[in-house]
Amino acid sequence: MNFRIFGLGGKISALLLLAAAMAFGFTNRAAAQSEEGIKAAYLYNFAKFTTWPAKTFADVSTPITVGFIGADALADLFEANVTGKNANGHDLAVKRLTSPAGAETCQIVFVGDASQAAAVIAALKGKPVLTVGYSDGFASAGGMVNFIKNGAKMSFDLDLTGITSARMELDTKLRGLARNVKGG
Repeated sequence: MNFRIFGLGGKISALLLLAAAMAFGFTNRAAAQSEEGIKAAYLYNFAKFTTWPAKTFADVSTPITVGFIGADALADLFEANVTGKNANGHDLAVKRLTSPAGAETCQIVFVGDASQAAAVIAALKGKPVLTVGYSDGFASAGGMVNFIKNGAKMSFDLDLTGITSARMELDTKLRGLARNVKGG
């Protein structure tokens, strides 16, 4: 089983994935290799490799808030594994949402409920919120990051047009790991 992991480039073995996930804080091999575990690790790295406009954060102690819509299990796993960690000096906070209401207060929003994807994307258009999803049509609806599973591999597509119009920047390492990059 091979996966692509940030900062390492290329394919690495499941053993190295386990080591990376353990560094992220996973406590068992099953969680580290699960699809949800891989998504959680990617979300953490999206927070580390994204630059938001200066006025996004009130001050240096303001956390990066990651919102989850229709993805409670992923929110629980992410929260359990980021406690005590930070991204670029900002602590990480989790917000569970049931609709687009309140999503604009987050810096990253994962949309697990495909039926809400279009409404979330419309509500956040032009706002400095990284939208992440995992459903058919998420990217074509304007989502910025769309997870793609191909067999045992998990990767993602990027829409730099949406990211740039929201005044955010992604590290070139992150862009280099994407399967497809639109608008860049």
